[in-house]
Amino acid sequence: MTRENNEAKNDKKQARLKMRFLSTAVEETADNVLIADRDGVILYINPAFERTTGYSKEEVLGKTPRLLKSGKHKASFYKDLWGTILSGKVFRGVLVNKRKNGELFHADHTITPIKDADGKITHFVSVWKDITERMHYREQLELLNKSLEFEKKKFQQILAMDEKIGSFTDLNKLTDFIIQGIVAILEVERCSLMIVDEKTGELVIKGAVGLDHKIMKESKLSLGQGVAGLVAQERKPLLVRVIDEDERVGRGNLPSYKTKSFLSVPILLDQKLLGVLNVSDRKPPADEVFTDFDLRILLSVARQAAVALENTQLYKELKYLTVTDPLTDLYNYRHFMRALEYEIGRFHHFHHPLSLLVMDVDDFKEYNDAWGAAAGDFLLREISAVLHKTLRGVDIICRYASDEFVVILPGTDIAQAKAMAEDVRSEVSRLDLKKKITISLGLVSCGKGMSRHDFILKADATLSQAKKRGKNQIYCQDKKENAG
Repeated sequence: MTRENNEAKNDKKQARLKMRFLSTAVEETADNVLIADRDGVILYINPAFERTTGYSKEEVLGKTPRLLKSGKHKASFYKDLWGTILSGKVFRGVLVNKRKNGELFHADHTITPIKDADGKITHFVSVWKDITERMHYREQLELLNKSLEFEKKKFQQILAMDEKIGSFTDLNKLTDFIIQGIVAILEVERCSLMIVDEKTGELVIKGAVGLDHKIMKESKLSLGQGVAGLVAQERKPLLVRVIDEDERVGRGNLPSYKTKSFLSVPILLDQKLLGVLNVSDRKPPADEVFTDFDLRILLSVARQAAVALENTQLYKELKYLTVTDPLTDLYNYRHFMRALEYEIGRFHHFHHPLSLLVMDVDDFKEYNDAWGAAAGDFLLREISAVLHKTLRGVDIICRYASDEFVVILPGTDIAQAKAMAEDVRSEVSRLDLKKKITISLGLVSCGKGMSRHDFILKADATLSQAKKRGKNQIYCQDKKENAG
């Protein structure tokens, strides 16, 4: 009997130690633990529960979990929850609960039914984690993804606008296209395009949406007068989020604006003022306050509008803008873009071959750093002379960027263009300079349905390939024609 008694005592001791261990584990765990009876009356909470909710044991024991109810879930949600655990199944889910101070939090719950020897449910154990921070990050990520999708859509609209804007030669049609594009992209009710009157220097409304026709006809602003006049004078964009709180403007000056926010940006070409774009009154349900992103969109359209307005040639000032690069006496980037648009149009109409040759100086920065800017300028002039000497009079030779050159080759297929490119490469390599200089060249021919944008992108890609393959070589669109 003594031995049996000792074994019984040891079993009880082990059981007490086990219970003490389990109790300590539950008390010390970082997870929140709640034990309730079958009716949901709370019998136990651990310290983590107190820290998370702000409630003490004295405030919770004898109550039900409704104490944490946030009002964010429908009655059907709780009905399904109780239906699950009363059927003997484990419930897993995220609940929005409320702390003692009224602050809401997200809790990842596991509620487990506890049964007696007869299989009847006697208690429920709820173990949960506060995942508010995790949910916040998830929401932020979702918002970021939505924002990226939104921005992608807007940029696609801008690119689509860029593809068409250069095709207009009539100022009135161009103005309507610009305004309609802005209204669609920024989702606004009011938009106006003002241009500088070449005789008076005043701003006049050339086209608008959402403005009275009489106002459009009679409205004239001197530089510095009104919002648009201020933008024109300072040549800086203006984003006003709240009219009544912005010291630069006031609701008194803009009584007809429906909403409190607007945008106004100058249309500039080489720092020459051509006009001003004004936008206001966002369409619901969009937020009526314009953002920095909206401003970037309008500035992008303003840059497109500046080049397109130049292409209409209805401003006398634009006739005096040079089309020649002063350093190399080659055509500049502006003339290149206009000429390329024209030649692509001829290609699509007459179906004669058209090629584009792009090139830049290998290691030009190192040459400039070693011998100085004057030597670098001399090098570029020498290359310009080679291009003039080597290429035909019909070819349109342009300085594309710092040490980049581009040549439009009308009536020239890829094989002919490659031979011409090789002549240029060879002549440049023989120049008598501070050190031997080489160039890399990319070559592409125009294809059916190809736009100016597509043509330039493909040409730039071929130049990149020439650089990657070791420089001092030609890379053609047709891989069979690639050469070193």
